[in-house]
This record gives sequence, C-alpha cells and structure tokens, in this order.
Amino acid sequence: MGDPNRIDGVAVARDEVGDDGCATRSSPACGGRFSALAPESSAAAVEQLHSALIDEAFRQGRAGIPMTAISMLGMAGIHWLHTHALIEPLWLVAGLAVFALRMLLLLVHESYREGLSTRTRARMFEWPLVLNSLVWAALPILVFPSAEPVERLALIAIIAGLAGGGAAVLAPVLWSARLYILCLMVPASIMILDTPGSGPVVFVLGIGFTALSLFSHARTRDVLVMAQQRLIENQALLGEMREQRSVVDRLNQELLSAQQRLLEHSLELEAEVEERTARMRLAFSVIQNTAEGIMVMGVDGDILEVNPAFTRITGYASDEVIGRSFKLLRSDRHGEDFFDQLWQRLRSTGRWDGEMWSRRKDGEVFLERRAIDVVCDAEGQTTHYVSVFSDVTQDYHKDQQLLHQALHDPLTGLGNRKLLRDRLEHGIARSQRHGSRFGVLIFDLDQFKAVNDSLGHHVGDQLLCEIAERLKFRLRASDTLVRLGGDEFVVLMADLHQPADAVVLAHELLDAFTHPFELPNNRMHVRSSLGIAIYPDDGTDPDVLMKNADMALYAAKAAGRNTYHFFQPIFADQASQRLELELALREAMERQELSLYYQPKVTASDHAFLGFEALLRWNRGEQGFVPPDRFVPVAEDCGLIGQIGGWVLAEACAQIARWHRAGHGWRKIAINVSVRQLVHDDLAGMIRIECERQGISPTLLEVEVTESCVMANPGQTSPILAALRAMGVTVAIDDFGTGHSSLSYLRRLPVDVIKIDRSFVHEAVEDAGAEAIVKTIVNLSKTLGMGVVAEGVETLEQAEMLARMECDVLQGYCFARPMPGDEIERLWRENDATPSALGVAEI
Repeated sequence: MGDPNRIDGVAVARDEVGDDGCATRSSPACGGRFSALAPESSAAAVEQLHSALIDEAFRQGRAGIPMTAISMLGMAGIHWLHTHALIEPLWLVAGLAVFALRMLLLLVHESYREGLSTRTRARMFEWPLVLNSLVWAALPILVFPSAEPVERLALIAIIAGLAGGGAAVLAPVLWSARLYILCLMVPASIMILDTPGSGPVVFVLGIGFTALSLFSHARTRDVLVMAQQRLIENQALLGEMREQRSVVDRLNQELLSAQQRLLEHSLELEAEVEERTARMRLAFSVIQNTAEGIMVMGVDGDILEVNPAFTRITGYASDEVIGRSFKLLRSDRHGEDFFDQLWQRLRSTGRWDGEMWSRRKDGEVFLERRAIDVVCDAEGQTTHYVSVFSDVTQDYHKDQQLLHQALHDPLTGLGNRKLLRDRLEHGIARSQRHGSRFGVLIFDLDQFKAVNDSLGHHVGDQLLCEIAERLKFRLRASDTLVRLGGDEFVVLMADLHQPADAVVLAHELLDAFTHPFELPNNRMHVRSSLGIAIYPDDGTDPDVLMKNADMALYAAKAAGRNTYHFFQPIFADQASQRLELELALREAMERQELSLYYQPKVTASDHAFLGFEALLRWNRGEQGFVPPDRFVPVAEDCGLIGQIGGWVLAEACAQIARWHRAGHGWRKIAINVSVRQLVHDDLAGMIRIECERQGISPTLLEVEVTESCVMANPGQTSPILAALRAMGVTVAIDDFGTGHSSLSYLRRLPVDVIKIDRSFVHEAVEDAGAEAIVKTIVNLSKTLGMGVVAEGVETLEQAEMLARMECDVLQGYCFARPMPGDEIERLWRENDATPSALGVAEI
C-alpha cells in the first residue's frame, strides 16, 4: 500500500504499467494509446485516468455500501431464525461501524472532492474497504463452527452474492477489490468443508466461484479502464476542437476587425485629403480676403507675393513690389540698429513681432503691428519669410488720447493725480541717480467753497480754468502742474539746487493771485495758501512727500492764509498726536472713559435753579481729563461724533430718570448736538426712542445747536428743528454772535432760546462795544419772542450787568462748576431739602 505506483486506489504494478502509463497486462485494451504522448503528457493522462476511476469507485459505492449493510442484516436475520439468538454482537457492531465510516467518507468525498488529492481520495475508498474485507473474513470463523448446515449454506450463498456483486461494483479498484473477494469466499469455503454431506462439494464450488469472481473483476476492470481512456481521449479531442474553434473564431474576428480598421483608415485618409483640400482653399481665401497685409519674401529679402490687403494698406499694387526689396516700405522713424536687432532676433528665434513705423506709396508714415515668421524646409534651412501686418495708426492715436485723458484733468487740462504719482516716482528716481533735489508745492484756494455756494459750480469751474491758464505761464518747462481735485493744485519743481529756489517759485505762484480774475460775467479776487516739501529732506517716498506738503499747507492756513510754509518735523508730531488721540477716543467708547458733567442754569433775577447743561468729559486715567476742544473736533473729523452724540442723549435721559426715581423731581437737561446728528441722523426718532425707554417726557430735554450749524443750510435744518419743537423739545442756538446769522432766516427758524457766546460776556464789563452787542442780542431775542441765556458768567459783576439787561438765564462758574450726576445727588441729600426748594447757592 506504500507503492509509489498506486494512485487514487488504482494499484498498477511495475510490470503492469508500460512506458505510456497504461496497464499492459491487466488492460490490454489500452493498446498504447498514451504511447505518442510526451512523458509529461503521459503522466498527466495516467493521473487523469486514476482520478476518473476513483470517482467511478465512489459512484459505485453509493449502491455497494448499502448492499453490504443489507447483507449483514440479512445474515443476522438468518442466524436469528435458526438459533433464536443474535449473531456475534462484536462482529455486527464492527460491520455497522465500517458501514457508517464508508458512508461518512462517501459524503465527505462528494462535498470536498475538489480540495482533495487523488491519493487521498484513493485511501478514503481503499482503507474502509480493507476493514470491511476483514470483517467479512471474520464472519465464517465466528459463526460457522456453531451453525447448522442449512444456515451455513444460506450464509455462504449471501457471501457468494456479495463476492459476485463486488467483482462488478469494485471494478474501478484493483488490489483492495481482489482482497475483498478473497476475504469473502476463501474463509467461508474453508469453514464449510467440514459440513456433513455437501461440505466438500460446496468447498470446490466456493473456490471455483472465487476464481471466477476474480476473473470477472479483471475483465470488468479492463472494460472500465478502456471506456475511461476513450472518454478521456474524446474529451481531450473535444477540448482541442473547441480550442481550435476558438482560435479560428478569434482569427476570423481579428481579420474582420482588421478589415474594419482598414476601411475606417481609408475613410479617414479620404476625409483628411478632402479636409486638407478644403483648408487650402479656405487658407487661400482667407489670405485674399483678410484685413491684414501679408507679404512673402525670399531669403534675400525680395518680395515674392502679397495679398490685396497689402495693396490697400500701403498703396502699392502687387506688380509694383514683387521682385523688389522690402526696404521700400521703410520710414525714417527707425535707425539701422532697430533693423539689425530685428534680423538678429528673427534668425535666432525664428520669429519677430512688434510695432514699427512704415511709409506708404504716397509718402505718408503709418504705424503697423507686424509679425515676421521664418519658413524652413525639411532639412531646417530657411526658404522664405512671411510677414503679416496691420495698420494700427488710428489705435495709436486713440491710445494716446486715452492716455492723455487718464493722466490729465478733463476740466483744466492739467495733469491729474495719476500723472502726479508717475512724475513723483520718476523725479525720485532721477534725483537718486544725480544726487539732486526737487520740491513739492501744494496749494489750494482760500474760501473757494463760498464761490461755488454763492455763484454756482459753473462759475467755480470757470475760475479753476482761468487759474490753470495763469499758472502755466509762471512755471518752467521742467516743472509739472497738476490738479488733485476740487481747488487743490500741486507743482513739482525739478532740479532744485537749494530750498530758496522753492521760495522764489512760491512767490511767483502767490503773485499770480494778486490781480483779479476776469470771468464772462464776474470779476473776483482769490487768494491761495501754499505748503512746501523738499526731497529728500522732507521724505523719500511719494506718499510721505505729499503728506508732509499737505501738513505744511495747513500750517500756512493757520498762519493767516495767502502765504507759504515749509514742512517742519513738528507738523508730523502734531499729526501723530492727533492720530493717537483718535485711536484712544475709539477705545474710550469701549472702556467707558466718557462721562457727562452737569452745570446748573439759574434765573438772572433771583438765581433760582432751572436745570442743567450736560457737558461731555473724557477721563484718560493717568493722563487725566482731555479738554473737549481737543477731542470733539477729532470726533467730528473721524466720524465718531454721531456715536458719541447718541451715547450723550441716552445717558442724559437715563440721568433724568435716575434723579426722578431718587425723589429729586423732574430735572431738565440741555444737550449739545453736532451738525452730523442734526442733518444725517434721525434725531427726532432717537429722542423719541430714548424718552420711551426711560419713561420721561421730551419736554425735559433741550437741544443746543451752534449758530454756524444752523445758518450753513437753514433750508435743511429748519424742518428738523420744527419736528423737535413739535415733540416738546426746547431748541436753542449756541454760541450766538460768533457766526454770520441772517435776521430774515433767524426770524423764521423754529428756535426757542438764544445763548450768548462766553467771549461777549467776558468782554462786556470792560468793553462798551461788547456790552452793546450783548444788549442788542438780548433785545433781539425779546423782540423775536425767544428766551436768552448768557453762558460763561464767572463774576457777580457780570451777573448783575446781565440782570440789568433783562437777560433770562445765567450759566457759569459764578454759580457752580460742572459736576457728575451722583455728586449733584449727594449735595441734594446733604442739604436735606426738597428739589423744588433747593437753590443753586446751596449746591
């Protein structure tokens, strides 16, 4: 059983297996069918045959194994009928166990056949069969000695049937099947020999039947092997036929595909030829009809071909230029260096494109946009030059016009801000190269807004044009005059040897405004202020120079106008301080550094308490209080005044409500309102919302607006003030007498109170003129039915004088300084008096 020639339960002895792997003695039908195969193919064929025989053995076993179990049960039944006793239990258990094992292995083979090797499957069939053979060999030894003759004959008949069936069923296997037949017949034949009468005869018959079963098994096996070989050969032939058919089909398919590709390629070639022909016709048509001139030249520069556009642009007909040099189109705008560089680039890169000035047949010079390409043959040698060009003269003039418009002011024709930037950068670069200086002089017109407001913007534009024309004649050719916008002008003074040179030009510019300007319907005098910055003394950057010149201009205005001022570093410090103050003011809103102080108002006759004016204070902590005249203008310039004004309104309303809740009655408070709040914000709506939020009446509020704010645009401010009065809010004009009030406007304005500016109050005691002004204001207020308040009262003498003039209300340090709201409330509590009876003197 360890023989290497045993595969899948098919034992083939060495002398039974030929070189072709067939059983030569046991299977003469093999006929050397595998003899033509290579050794590898022969081994594979033998392996396939053995695997097929094992599969056939398991298929036969599906019927043979149950037949064995039935035979065992039949023998047990016969034994029971004769002896009324169970046949040998151990033998029966062993037989049934082997039956169960064979059935189990049969199921395993069906389930896992693909994963098992041929040798393993052979052993799964052989070894249980060997065990079954041993079980049958033990039966006669165990049962026949005590069995009656009839039972012996019955048992040997069943055994003979099993042997005969095994000869057929076990044909796929060799030695295990022969062992099975021998184990069935030989022991039974020997044990029946001592049977009286028929024993020897049965013995001879048994031995003969055994030989016949072995012979039958051999012949059946030969037939089976031959059938399996033929089946394998037929399957192999069928596989080869299918493979060859597949090859033939694939070759046919490839042939059809090749034919299809060939047809498609032929169609593509035809389409490409047609397309190229059409493209050539189209290219010729395009060349003939294109708006761009085309010129084909030889390697020597002679013209070989031109298109109609060439004639249209240059004026030369084709027969006038063909054969002639392309140089006939040259103008005198370019030197030989230009054309040398053109040909050098053309030979090195194979292409040149750019703009050049050329000459038409009639001698006119025109600007063309030209591209020249090199045409080479298959060896890379230059054969032709193709030049494509178009006339861009009109575009050039348009670009120059657009460039002029982009760099010049459309009103005056002077340079604009963009040109100024370009000239500044150019001047800085030139001064850096030569170590020279240049000056930046910026100036504007004094009170130019009044011209626009009184005479109209068209007159202002006429004035600006006249100024531009007059200033042009005051400048050198190297200087640049630009208009920044509005009434601002800048002069860039080149080649400045010393700052004194800028002074000379500044006087020239200011003198230009000495004589009046004659306009179509007006004759007017205008003055100017001028600021000067010098490069590199006052800056090396365009923005820095402009900023410093602008600061010098403001210094000139502050110095009295109609003068000039050089930039000084202190101007930058002042601007830096102002910027720092603006940033701190923005943070002050978030840090709640702003607060309201309240200054009492009293009657002039008996100094009885009437109300308060809310005054804004800013406490910067360690830096102390910032004066309002410092930070309020900053707030107006940077746009914070609206936000601050809204906070003042809300805080004043809240203070009125707090005093009332504390038992001090309803107290009236006056607040100052900026022009931004009055004109741009919904002041009436803001007051209504805050009063409703705090639960107070609008009559407890007084709005103070400056005289200049009201008179700047009375038509716009009058409806707003009327809306406030309609709500019950008192309207007062603050700093009266410092502006330019019109009595006709003042009479129609919805105003309740006029406040006399503190400057008149201070001077009225010692200056009779100031006293007369104060008295006039008081009388005017009485005449118009308005109340009058004098602010800035610091002495009793001033208070008595104002009382004699019948001024209504007084306000100033003579009575009380501004105090926080909680401080006023503390004084009220310390006096232990009712609010209505409390006087200012007690505060």
